[in-house]
Order: sequence, then structure tokens, then C-alpha cells
Amino acid sequence: MFCHSTNTASFFSVLIAALIFSLSLAGLASAQGNTSFGTGALQKNARGSYTRAADLVVVGTVVTMAAGKPNARGLAVTGGKIAFVGDAASARKRLRPGGRLIVLEPGQAVIPGLVDAHVHMLDAGLMLTRCPLDEAPRGPEGKDRALEMIAGCSERARKEDKEWVIGSGWSLLWFDDTDRGPSAAELDAVVADLPAVFYDDNGHSAWVNSLALKKAEIFDCKDVPRGRIECIDEPPKPDSKPWGTLREAAVDLVGKKLPETTLAEWLAGLRVAQTILHSHGITMLQDANVDPSMVNAYSEAARTGQLTMKVVAAQIADPSKGADQAEELARRRDEESTGRFSASAVKIFIDGVLESQTAALLEPYVGTDDCGILNWATPPSSCEAGDSAVLHELVSSLDRHGMQVHMHAIGDRAVRAGLDALAAARSANGPSDNRHHIAHLQLVAPADLPRFRDLGVIANVQPFWMFPDRWFEENAEELIGPERARQIYPLRSIVRAGARIATGSDWFVSSPNPFKAIQVGTTRQSPEPPFGAPWIPAERVSRKTLLAAYTTGGAYVNHREHETGSLEVGKAADFVIVDRNPLSVPIRCLGGTVVLKTFVDGEQVYPTDPATGPQGDPDPEEGRRQCEDDPGDDEDAP
Repeated sequence: MFCHSTNTASFFSVLIAALIFSLSLAGLASAQGNTSFGTGALQKNARGSYTRAADLVVVGTVVTMAAGKPNARGLAVTGGKIAFVGDAASARKRLRPGGRLIVLEPGQAVIPGLVDAHVHMLDAGLMLTRCPLDEAPRGPEGKDRALEMIAGCSERARKEDKEWVIGSGWSLLWFDDTDRGPSAAELDAVVADLPAVFYDDNGHSAWVNSLALKKAEIFDCKDVPRGRIECIDEPPKPDSKPWGTLREAAVDLVGKKLPETTLAEWLAGLRVAQTILHSHGITMLQDANVDPSMVNAYSEAARTGQLTMKVVAAQIADPSKGADQAEELARRRDEESTGRFSASAVKIFIDGVLESQTAALLEPYVGTDDCGILNWATPPSSCEAGDSAVLHELVSSLDRHGMQVHMHAIGDRAVRAGLDALAAARSANGPSDNRHHIAHLQLVAPADLPRFRDLGVIANVQPFWMFPDRWFEENAEELIGPERARQIYPLRSIVRAGARIATGSDWFVSSPNPFKAIQVGTTRQSPEPPFGAPWIPAERVSRKTLLAAYTTGGAYVNHREHETGSLEVGKAADFVIVDRNPLSVPIRCLGGTVVLKTFVDGEQVYPTDPATGPQGDPDPEEGRRQCEDDPGDDEDAP
């Protein structure tokens, strides 16, 4: 369900705080009632000026991200909306008696609320309440720690009479067999009496024990459309037995046997996850893989005041249902969207990921005749063009229903297939303002770069991935060859071709920290020492480009540019107070930015008291040392 993994940051330093804060949110929910975008209208006098005294005034450096006035010294908020942006003295004069005044300390700044345009908030929150393995080191040395964690989770599951042990976050580098992945026997050694399933750290594979295979009735290596069951025998034989790793659609064979997640479990995960994201300055997001039960949970949270995040849900499209599902998805949007929640997008997985050789490529993987899996084509695993009529029909139908299409595409063949489907929709229906977007874009054929601009397709990129993690360093060239390995994540090429961009984290797959993502996208280096040489430095972009993508770009892709994304009069008071100006600090200091306060519609949703602890450099001295060795910003980048 997700993508490339680079779990450099740890989220568990705020997990306990998030649990505490989520309990307070649950208690406040009934009192808050329904909350919608921009609560409270502004009053105007006859000349059109805003005259209500401000509820909240912030004085200090204000980075507005507005085209006409990029900087200010004061901000005033009335009724959940921005009433004034300008000089500090004028802002102070607008404060009503009993209103709140925040005076920033030197170096601190106000920036617009950040928008994560591709994240898995509900899934992340749910997995954090189960058995996450992300604290274990990503390299081979992390395996023993992960097995200890699984043993602990299994013991807890027995005590709580759980039917399954469910977790996530295993690294392929823990295992000797990086082709087939982990075996059922390895998991049996830790938990054999309960069925167990653990999703990997890119969300496209599952590690299961023998009892889980039995529960899912997986007794041999049968063919699975758009998926694969790894086999004990290499190469597989007709009677080969399953190894213990499932790929792509084969994961669903086990997923269908799991206990149904309850509404209470979804809401508990939501409260944890949205607090963590608010701690990183996120005020709006697009959840990129949402099933009907998750839509219902979001809608319930919005109706009952538990949703402090502004959320667009990308409902999952099922390749087995064809184009007829568009009407059902549109109906669910109309019935469930309310307040801060909209189910107005649809997620289409075009392919898989490079790590498991399921990303769809125009040319085969090195040493094979395999081009990966193109989910919506017939046949899906051929290197031939295949028949993509169903995908074209679905996208055209969704477009006619006014639904936004959010595509997952890793390989260059998948990107082309996605663009072809969107071109077919444009041809059938004419231009629209649905703002379709394609996420990840790990490999893009040069001929397809200008098509983003020509078709009005937004490039949804994940900057935190744009440095070579250990898996890429050791495997990329062997898997796809040196020429294609030098073309991974062509962000600057996409920008120079005229495409609009938005940015996302793909959390729980990788860090939700937008400041580290901006640092990585600007330097193309690891955010942590040793930084290494810039990876494909010609594809770096400037921090200003990426901050815009996280603000105005994110608002645009979600059809909210008139409401949020920049600090301008009349827009929602969605803003963040940070300990440093992200546009002026040394670039290697950017990733250590500490979020002090986060506001949504003028209400503080992330406090700074010790119980919640702002997140930033775990070691300030180390952060300063990194900044002293600053490579500088790529100011010539777009």
C-alpha cells in the first residue's frame, strides 16, 4: 500500500505524549461539536475593512508564502481566520481585551500550516497501537532487536486474548535472502501458537508465520494476479511450498482473514497519529489509501469534533471491480464528507516497488525478462504494452464524477500508464479542475516529463527519499543498471518541465518530518551524519521550492488554495510557530527545526508544555556541529 522506505527518524519520542494528548481530545470532542474549514466569519465595515478585535495576535518574523507579501512582522486572528498581516504595531492594536498575545523570541518564526499531500495517517496510528518494529535499526544488526520486539508483542497478545499478532516495519536488510525476504520458519521461532503477520517498511510485502499461511489457505505457490507468493524452491516448481513472504496483491490473502478493525480502534489510532503530525507542523493532509471503514472513521471523527486535522481521503480503487466502482466511490464522497473531512479523491496503485521487483519498468530488470507488475493492465506482468482499457475507463469515469485521481507510480512504465489514462480522460471529458496527481515518480522517462504540464497533472513527490539509503547503495545498480540508477527521483527535471509539485512524507513508511524532507530534497544527502556525497546533485531543488510545495502546493492539490496554504487576510488561521526560519537557517540546520506551536482555524492543536515536548534536534550540540560544516544551499535550483 505504500512505497520506498527510509526510516531515519524515530517517532516514539512523541508517542506517549500523543497518547496523553489524544485522551484530552477525546474528552473535548463532545464539547467541540462540528468543526469546519474556517470557523467563524469576519465582520466588515462599509469600506470592507475587518473591524472585529482580534482573538489572537502573533508578533515576530512571519513567513507568509504569499506572492505579493512574502514577509511580515505581525499576524492577527479573528474567529478562526486571518484578519491582518503586516507590521507588529498594527497587529498589536487589533488585540481585543482578554485576547492572546504571542511575542516570538529572536530567531523564531511563523510559517503557514504545512500540508502533507501523501501520508497514511489512519494506518500509521493503528500500527502504532499494535506492534511497530521501526525502533529496530534498519541494517542487519537490527534483526535480533526486532525478534525481541515480536516476542514481546506476542506475549502481550496472548495475555489480551488477541486472535492475531499484527505488526509492521520490518527491513529487508535484516534477512540473508534479500530476493525472497524473510521465511515463515524465522517467524515461527518467535511465535508459532498464534497466526502472525508483519508488513514491511514499504507496505508492499508481508511476512507471515506458518499458522497465518494455514489460516489464509496458502498451501502452495499458486499464481496471484497482481501479486506473488515467494516459494521455498528456487526456481519454483508446480508443488512448491510458500516461503513466508507475500508480495503486493498476495498480501490480501492474509488481510482478508484478519479481525475487522473496529471504529474505536481507528479513532484511537487517529488521535495518536494526528497529534504526531501536528507536532511536525502538519495542519492538512491527503490520506493516500483509505477503505470504506476508514472513511467512516474519518467522517465520525469530523462529526464529533475529534478531527483536528484537515483531511482529504483518497479512497482505494479495486482492480478487480473495473470502471463501475466510480459511482460507488462518488456516492461515498457525497454521503461521508463533512466538516474538516472530504472523501473526494481516489487512490489507484499502478505498480509496486523496486525492492520487490514489482515496480513496472519500460525495460526489464537486469538479467531478467521481468518488467514488474502493472496492476491495471492485461496481462499485468508482461513487458509488452498490455491492455489498459479498464484503467482508462475508470479514470475517465472518476473524472466525470468530479473525483480527483491520486496515482501511485514508481517505475517509468507505471508513470507512462498513469499519464496515458489521464490523457484518455481529458480526451473523453475535456479539461477539468480535478487536479489529478501522480505520487512517487522514482523513474520517469524523459519523454514523459513535459506531459505533466501539458495534461495539468501534479507531481506529488517525497523529498525525504532523495538520498541513497543502504538498500539503494547496495542494490539499485544491480537491479536496474547504472544508467537508470542515475535517473532516480528526477525532481529538478520535473520542475523545469513546468509541472506543479506537491509534497508528501508517505508516513508510516518514512519520517513525517517535513523539515528533514526539505533538507534532503535541497542537498540530496542523508539528513544525518555521515552525510555522504550529494546523490544525483543535478536534481536538487531549492528550499523555497520545497517549502512552497509543502504549503501553497499542498493547498492547491487539495482544492484549498483559497482557504489555506499561505498567511493572507481572509484565509483560515492555519499556522505554525517554529524555532528557526526555514528559509534562512543553514541548510543542515533545517532538519532540526523544532515546532513550538501548531494552530488550525486559530485553535492551538499542538501545545509546547513538557507533556508533549516539541520535536527537533535530539542533540542540539550535534545539530550545531552539523551546521558548522554546511555545504550551502543550491540557490540556482528552481
